[in-house]
Amino acid sequence: MEEKGQLMGVPIKLVMALVIGTMTMGILMQFVGTAERTVLRDMDVRFTISRNSLTVKVYDAASGDNLGGSTVVVKYPGGIKAHTLGTNSNQYTFTVPLGGANVVVATVQVTRNGYIPWEGQAALKR
Repeated sequence: MEEKGQLMGVPIKLVMALVIGTMTMGILMQFVGTAERTVLRDMDVRFTISRNSLTVKVYDAASGDNLGGSTVVVKYPGGIKAHTLGTNSNQYTFTVPLGGANVVVATVQVTRNGYIPWEGQAALKR
């Protein structure tokens, strides 16, 4: 005859603890898997300035690979210009009108799905 609180010689409390622990580990592993998929990566943005021309180049910060498909927005006094890079292109050249000013400061914003948005400034001069 089996003793009270035993299941095939194993205490019922131990069996229950193992079942609950296994279920909890399964749920936690699902959360970890979801978190790994939603991690945002960083991008590396570089400028080349020649008078009123601003060339913006976009790379993946970790691998250094070209980062096509990014959207680049250039804001300057009196206007905004934007361009979405093609899948095989990582750079675009903007011509920023200086008007009558000797120096214009432009704000550059770069966004891409799965990456942390990037923002910086560039000074263009006559």
